[in-house]
Amino acid sequence: MEDNNTNTDSFSTLEIALPRPVRFWLLLIFVIPAIICSLIHLFYFICNRKQRHALHNHTLLILISLALVFQLIDVTWYLDFIQRGITWPQTPARCLVWWLVDLGFYNTAALILAWASIERHILVFHDRWIATNTKRFFVHYCPLISLLTYAIIYYTILIFFPPCENIFIYELPVCAAMPCHLTHPILGFWEMGVHGCLCTIIIAIANLSLIIRVLIRKRHHNQMFNWKKYRKMIIQLVSISILYLCFNLPVMSFMVANRLGLPADVAVQEQLTFFFLTYWVLLLLPIISLMSLPGWTREIKILIRRYKQHRGVVMPASVDFTLSIRQ
Repeated sequence: MEDNNTNTDSFSTLEIALPRPVRFWLLLIFVIPAIICSLIHLFYFICNRKQRHALHNHTLLILISLALVFQLIDVTWYLDFIQRGITWPQTPARCLVWWLVDLGFYNTAALILAWASIERHILVFHDRWIATNTKRFFVHYCPLISLLTYAIIYYTILIFFPPCENIFIYELPVCAAMPCHLTHPILGFWEMGVHGCLCTIIIAIANLSLIIRVLIRKRHHNQMFNWKKYRKMIIQLVSISILYLCFNLPVMSFMVANRLGLPADVAVQEQLTFFFLTYWVLLLLPIISLMSLPGWTREIKILIRRYKQHRGVVMPASVDFTLSIRQ
């Protein structure tokens, strides 16, 4: 435990060696298209009733919503920090909200992605499990509601009402990004073991097994397996999962190594760099997801055209009604 505290102190007093101007432009270049793609996603799902009610899109809608809040708060506050050179305003409330979004929203997205990876097996191979409204509630809606409720309660309590004393360092990004519960022997292990390693393992195994099952089913039951029906949802989830694993596996490897006794002064800058790169999970997620959604440009154009036509019909009627009142 003493080695772990020493390692935590190393992270809470150091900043990544990558120059701040480089970090600023890297984040700015990616956050603008990320926000645009997130808004397009939400507009597409909200306006398209068929896509909005599709079960496989519900987890994606939650992920995009979490990513959008992350982009608007976490990334923009990081950019503001680089511009000012300090966290402003220098208040605990600012740091606590920043920690909630930076740690809480990121790990909540990991929990939802892990469940989505399991749920794809149900949607593709066990559709009878969701054949009725009752089954859909218990198999689809209940797990989603439970995970979101758990994440909200867990991070709200531990960040705003921690069992220890938080230390805020306003001269470091995200106020050093080190809520005190991460150093707790039980809570820290739960954070790393369940929210970190377990989610990563589930995402990796569930997606790999999904690909294997699809290939086997296509090979041996080609006439019975409707690949075209499931292709979009499989490609989309696997793409997002690969994105998460690429940026998160190095972080998880270092976290496990630290728990197993990696000295505190070994590869600290490398670890800080990998932690910084995890920003790109939620920056690239809406972009990759939108690219794997065939026909989205055509659908958006149709929705915009319908909106304009509807507005063109409603506006003259409202004008005539106003004129009749005045007369």
